Amino acid sequence: MSQLSIFDVVTSEPVAVPEPVNSVVMPAPVLRRVSADTARREFIREFRYTAPYHRRWDVFSDFIALAASDLDMARIHTAEANANAARIYARYKPDDMEKLKSLFLLLVDALTAQFQDFLGSVFMELELGSGDMGQYFTPYPVSQLMTGILTGDMHAQLKTCPYITLSEPTSGAGGMIIAYAEAMRDAGLNPSEQLLVTTTDIDPVAADMTFIQLSLLGIPAIVNTGNTLSLQVSRTRCTPVYYINDFPKRVREHERIQAMLNFIRNMG
Repeated sequence: MSQLSIFDVVTSEPVAVPEPVNSVVMPAPVLRRVSADTARREFIREFRYTAPYHRRWDVFSDFIALAASDLDMARIHTAEANANAARIYARYKPDDMEKLKSLFLLLVDALTAQFQDFLGSVFMELELGSGDMGQYFTPYPVSQLMTGILTGDMHAQLKTCPYITLSEPTSGAGGMIIAYAEAMRDAGLNPSEQLLVTTTDIDPVAADMTFIQLSLLGIPAIVNTGNTLSLQVSRTRCTPVYYINDFPKRVREHERIQAMLNFIRNMG
């Protein structure tokens, strides 16, 4: 049985969604083009009426789990992914599964319209942080301000490496990374080609929120669920563009060149 895939969409840049490997359970919907504000308002309204027989936190975490699983190119058709998707699917009525699909399309619409921390903002607006997760996500304008203060000369950094490396030890929903990628784009750079991110968050839902948004924005990233302090990692996911732009090979080649240069320097 192929994995339940309620999020099979094909979009234009900057969204990067992998092509489906097998046929999906439900037909692919047509992607709408709406403004970021309209997408946010519709997402909030649709979410409030999705599966009213479940707690809002449970619906949100199930939505995040399904979306992250469907974007995980390395595991999309594994037995574990199939089982988890089937378990979540069994909890919802068909009409509510359609609403979950609509929620994903609104997420894609919002991120297509502009760089933003969409999931972090709707999480706070829905007041989900007051429940199980106990999280507070930094407003995106604040992330943009902090990025503007802390960002160095990106062009200078690229003179020593073909890509900028960025590490976020407590990623939340990925707002700071998204703001940095937006700053790169505004500087005339291409974050899909010239940025490599490593993120970690101890909460699996937050880590998946980061993974989803960086995946849809076409940002190459290694997303860890784990404890930054103890260095324990329970799961690692890489965004689709990390594979599409062959970052594993690019990293190996750069490390090989650096090792060679260091050897030559030491010989002198």
